[in-house]
Amino acid sequence: MPATEEITIAEQYHDLLATNYFGLLSTVREQDGFISTNPVGYVWNGVRLRISTLKSRIKYRNLLANPLVTFCVVSQRDLMEYIEIRGYATVEDDPGCEFHREQFKRSAGEDPPEDLDPPGAERVIITIHPHQVSSPRLYGGRFHK
Repeated sequence: MPATEEITIAEQYHDLLATNYFGLLSTVREQDGFISTNPVGYVWNGVRLRISTLKSRIKYRNLLANPLVTFCVVSQRDLMEYIEIRGYATVEDDPGCEFHREQFKRSAGEDPPEDLDPPGAERVIITIHPHQVSSPRLYGGRFHK
């Protein structure tokens, strides 16, 4: 685990996280130490940022080997606005897939299809624990619309 303390995401960034549905999750690849970045849906509840994934995914195996993550969300309203969250992740089982349904419904507006995951698939919840947050306005906001 990183030596720094977990921090709270400042309220000024809550709207950006609450009004977007997808972000980019970067993990350290277990096999070679390179960075692996994947688009993911997420749920921001005003306090915690959580992501659903399958145990069969590489990001899951990466996180078990090294919990360091970076998560980035770019505003859908203004591409010059983004937030980058660096920290570590914890993983817990989602045996009833309740969180997965919550995440899917948040972005799609409906429950996931029953056959979305392969038979016997196991889901987990990734929780991001922030240690650094940055949210500069690209080009100082000159191109804000």
